[in-house]
This record gives sequence, C-alpha cells and structure tokens, in this order.
Amino acid sequence: MKKKLLALVCIAAMVFSLAACGSKSETPAEAPAPAEEPAEAPAETPDAEPAEAEGTEGATDITIGVSFGQNVHPFFVAMQMGIEAACKDNGIENVNILAADSSLETQVSQIENLVTMGCDVILLNPYDSDGVKNAVDAALEKGVGIFTMDIDCEGSTAYVASNNVKVGELLGQWIVEQLNGEGKIAIIDGISVTSLKDRTDGFMKAIEGSNIEVVAEQQTAVERDDALASAETILQAHPDIDAFVGVNENSGMAILSAVTAAGLDDVLMTCVDATAETMAAIRDGKVDVGVSQDPYQMGYTAVEQAIKWKNGETVEEFVEVPVDYMNKDNIQSLIEREQGYGVEVE
Repeated sequence: MKKKLLALVCIAAMVFSLAACGSKSETPAEAPAPAEEPAEAPAETPDAEPAEAEGTEGATDITIGVSFGQNVHPFFVAMQMGIEAACKDNGIENVNILAADSSLETQVSQIENLVTMGCDVILLNPYDSDGVKNAVDAALEKGVGIFTMDIDCEGSTAYVASNNVKVGELLGQWIVEQLNGEGKIAIIDGISVTSLKDRTDGFMKAIEGSNIEVVAEQQTAVERDDALASAETILQAHPDIDAFVGVNENSGMAILSAVTAAGLDDVLMTCVDATAETMAAIRDGKVDVGVSQDPYQMGYTAVEQAIKWKNGETVEEFVEVPVDYMNKDNIQSLIEREQGYGVEVE
C-alpha cells in the first residue's frame, strides 16, 4: 500500500514538474511578439531624432556651477549672459551662478560648496589664480571638471579665454609703430592674475629690440582705485612720458583720469576690453587704441566645452576666443556688437 502511495506521489510530482517547465518555455516563445513593436521604433527614430538627442541628451543631465571673481564689472556681466544663453540653447536647467565680490575667501568657499552640491563642472573666473589652487585641486580629485574663463589657474581641465600674450603683443606693436621705435613709456599691469601677466609678457616681447624705455611699471591693474593712485604717482615722477599703457579696463580708465587731471594732451594711451567706458573713450577720441575681447563668447564656449567633457569627448586645454584692435575706424561696429549683448554705451 505504501509503495502504491509513493508511486502516486512521484507521478504527481512529475506532472507538476512538466507543467512548470512548460510554463517557462512558453513565455520566451510568446515574448517576441510584443518585443517586435519596440524593435520597429528604433528604425523610425535614427532619421527623426538624432540631431536633438546629440545636442541636448548629454547636456540636460549636467549640473553646472559658476563662480565669478567679480560680478558687477560689465565684462563679467556679458560673460554671464553668454553662459545663460548657452545653457538655454542646450536645455541645461541645473546651473548655479555665484560671484565672489572680489574676495578670495568667498570664492574658495563657493568652489567647495558647488562641489558639495554635486556639480559636474565648475566654470571658474578666478579672483586670484594661486589663491584658489587648493580648492580647485580638491574639486578635481572628486571628479569635478574645472573650466576657467578669462583667467586661468594651475590644474584646470580647460581654459577658455583670449590669447592674452597676443593681446599684449598687439598693444606693444602699436606702441612701437606710433613712437617709431623710441620713447619713454609707463605701464600699469598685474601679476596676481594670469591673464594680466600674460599681457605684460606679450607687450615686453613686442617692444624688444626697439629703443623704447619703460620708465615706470606698477602692478595695480586689478582694482580701479589702486590703478588710479599708481597712475597719478607715475605722472608726477614722469610727466614727460610719451605713452601710458593700460592692460585692462581698470588700468586704462584710471590712466585716462590721471592724464586728464594732469592736463597732458600728448600722451598716447591704451586699454583692453570692449566695455561701455573703453568703447566710449575710444569713440570720443580720449583713448587712442584698445584690444577687444568677447566675454559673451567666452561664457558660451565654456558651457559648450563643459558639455563635451561631460559626454566623454576630448577637450583642448586652451580654447582661444579671438581678439582684435579697437580704434576709431571699427569702434562703432564693436559698440553695436556689445549692445547686442545688452551693454549700454552712452
């Protein structure tokens, strides 16, 4: 009796096992039918959506942090406009724009906070290239891309800017030409920011071999008040200089103020940056020449490079934004360009 019961149990188990195996095999056999519908979808999408996917799919999932060394200067206002436009064009919603208000301590904290917030990349305009290095290194160690704009710092993932050596060379070449290779000049520059140092290096290289003598140099171009005090001191000691070189807007406009106050009419003056003040000064014949940059394009290009990097593409260590002379012949076209970026020129 026990043997019969055991046999019945075994038969029942075999029937159940076969039924179970049968249910597993039926699912894959029927699955292709619903799977055929998605299989047709990709066939329609390559021609219909590749451009949109390539342009925005990698961009929308990127989180961008921005830290400006300054925020009220028109140059950086235009740069921010470029960043915002590029984010809008590429469907980037996660962007946090901060400004350090000319405080190294504040900028270091901002970099640290942006990393903590989970930013994939930080677009950085350093207030002090050396001062932010430790914060930048810490961010890089955590896999955050650092894209510097206008001013570089050691270790950056990529540097988006004008060729500042070329900016200095253009100023130097113009001075040599205007003075026929000889004369006394003064310069206000700066070494705490890489862009200003590069401009000075380019300028000094351009005047090599001439008989131009640099009778005074003050490294106070970062702040307008400091540059003005230096310009006044230099003019008191050297009222007979032939040219006074400013390597940025602050130094150029400070020089203009000091030269005007001193009543000097025959001193050649230079500046850099297509801001409202510099362009108006060149248009009105108060400053002789300048070199224009395009901060809007710097900001826009920095976002584009950040997207490429986030998507695993190779980015160049230095991405150059073109520069050119500003003079009475082309100043109106530059004014119109900057007005398109929202810069008001009176």
